[in-house]
Amino acid sequence: MATRALINFVEREDGVSFNEHPGVDKIHVQIYNHYDGYPSGLGVTLADYLQDFTVVNGLTSGQGLVANGLGCLAAQTVRHLKDEPGQIYLHKPGKRDWEDYEYFIWCKEGHGVWISIFDYKDNCIFVGEPDKLIEKYEYDR
Repeated sequence: MATRALINFVEREDGVSFNEHPGVDKIHVQIYNHYDGYPSGLGVTLADYLQDFTVVNGLTSGQGLVANGLGCLAAQTVRHLKDEPGQIYLHKPGKRDWEDYEYFIWCKEGHGVWISIFDYKDNCIFVGEPDKLIEKYEYDR
């Protein structure tokens, strides 16, 4: 049985809480993940991949692991997750069906990446930086 999940990329804004759903108009990119969407699976995979990224505006040499904005971070994440047909799909933002989990990747130039996880009942079950997600859920593997 599949454990479906959505991954949404959202720009951080002052005054917007990470433990609430942002409006659909705030979601820049939405990825549908068909299998293993639970926090100790997809959540830890995302956190492990995203934890060392710096989001910048403009590329120069010697910046390390960077994403040139939110769209670049989303594109690199798709590349990391997708290695064969199926499993990972791009969706129109706001499309929801009956996913078990919904992830929000929050980032902004000059700020760290944060992740929120909501369960199928829309309860926020995690908010924090990627390393904290790994600490909380990695033992479940």
